[in-house]
Amino acid sequence: MTRGMIYKLIFILLLVGFAIVLILPTVGDKTMRITMSGDATAEEIEAVKKRFPADQYRMEQKDLAISVSAGGQGITDAVMNEVRAFPGVATAVILKHWAEDAVMAKKINLGLDLQGGMHLVMQSDFKRIESRSLDKKKLSDKDKSDLTQQALELIRNRIDKFGVSEPSIRPRGNDTIEIQLPGVKEPRAVKKAIGTTGRVEYRLVDDEGSAKAAEWLKNNYKGAALPEDTETQDKILADMAADLRLPGDRELLYFWNRKKDTNKIIPVYPIVIMRDVALAGNDISKASIDQDDYGLPAVRFTTTAEGATKLADVSSKKNWGKRLAIVIDDKVRSAPSLKEQLTTGSGIISGSFTQEEVTTLTRIIKEGALPVDLNIIEERTVGPSLGQDSIESGIKAAILGIAAVMIFMTMYYKLAGVIAGIGLVLNTIFQVAILSWLGFTLTLPGIAGIILSIGMAVDANVLIYERMKEELRTGKSVRMSVSLGFDRAFWAIFDSNLTTLISAFVLAQFGTGPIKGFAVTLTIGLLSSMLVALYITRFVYEIISLNKNIKKLSI
Repeated sequence: MTRGMIYKLIFILLLVGFAIVLILPTVGDKTMRITMSGDATAEEIEAVKKRFPADQYRMEQKDLAISVSAGGQGITDAVMNEVRAFPGVATAVILKHWAEDAVMAKKINLGLDLQGGMHLVMQSDFKRIESRSLDKKKLSDKDKSDLTQQALELIRNRIDKFGVSEPSIRPRGNDTIEIQLPGVKEPRAVKKAIGTTGRVEYRLVDDEGSAKAAEWLKNNYKGAALPEDTETQDKILADMAADLRLPGDRELLYFWNRKKDTNKIIPVYPIVIMRDVALAGNDISKASIDQDDYGLPAVRFTTTAEGATKLADVSSKKNWGKRLAIVIDDKVRSAPSLKEQLTTGSGIISGSFTQEEVTTLTRIIKEGALPVDLNIIEERTVGPSLGQDSIESGIKAAILGIAAVMIFMTMYYKLAGVIAGIGLVLNTIFQVAILSWLGFTLTLPGIAGIILSIGMAVDANVLIYERMKEELRTGKSVRMSVSLGFDRAFWAIFDSNLTTLISAFVLAQFGTGPIKGFAVTLTIGLLSSMLVALYITRFVYEIISLNKNIKKLSI
């Protein structure tokens, strides 16, 4: 063996060893630490422990902390998210693997379809902004993009308060936001916090106009209660506003109250309020959960210096006897009468709120209202147990794929097929290593890309082996046949992989989400298969051909 071949051998061994270390955080032994809450019952703790049978997991418990260890797919993000949803569990985290600090390795992140979570697509609705502008001018694409970007940043802040790990929040065009929340523990609360604009306004009520609106409704709408569908509600308001011919400085809205039997807020009657905002959400500096005079959930707030001046002005003696409407997202929720001047710069927001609504409203006031209304146009939720099933199915499919290809190659090419099979295993290790090193987010289409590249990985071996057979038939020596087989098959291998790489590149550039994941894993698989076939497999045959006594190959 020449010095150059020794160097090659050392390089290959180091490369394989480094790749194995890189994949340890993903496929190696992992430990999850579960912390139970202080008020967790013995039954809740036992339920968590039963989730991890002794024949599959190693478990240690110290007070309220439970450590669970297992290898491979036993501990995944999907399992972690499943445990987080157990009653009595405060937190559950997968501890860092030693390789993550030693060689900056990373575990492969799992997409929503593999670890569970929520996927939302929200579209900006600019109608309210455009209708309220003085000149009724349509917003430009740049204005829409700027408003959507502002909304995106505020949504990011709101989501951060829920402690969602590795959320993905990105714009789509100039009016759409895509949100992926892996492992979200409270999907309904998060959805409500994201979708609520959170626009809080204090506006004076026009009692005379409100009386006319009530009279119009009595004469023109015969239903026992106002309709609950938004389209009909808007039509009634539009007809009412047209007949009443309200001045431009007034706006017609509904007063909303909570229905006792369903606990749902519904429109109760029309109310006319001034368009001029006496106190807005950005005039509030602090907000906290409190109770109103009747012991119901409410939001206590403190205004800014400018807000204190506004509040004192609107509550001054000139407006005593008038009502001050509390408007939240174009819904009048309360309209108390002004009886005294508020000079302390603080107040309370009440209006038959539930505890959940008060919590959401408090959080939103602290972060600020969204600059534009957002409508959910797409929503998907995946449970963590379903994600774990998908992981296990994907791994089984990959193992079966590798085994089937190895069996076929061994039967057809004998010893050469065994060498190709070893190369296939190395190719899979390199793929997972690269994905781990990049901290790639793997989805089901990504697993499909890996499995597809496994099938395509032996294409290069087939071309090389068939070329070697042709050279051997012409009477050339084993050493010459090996050299010519690799050299003359190179361009065929390169061209066939290049065309696939171009397609994968286009998918990665213009595709989104799962499509991009498929393209990335396919690309990495093709590149690693070329490395294995043209470099490592060739080195193996160079070693074999050093034996001058060998007269033929098992091919």
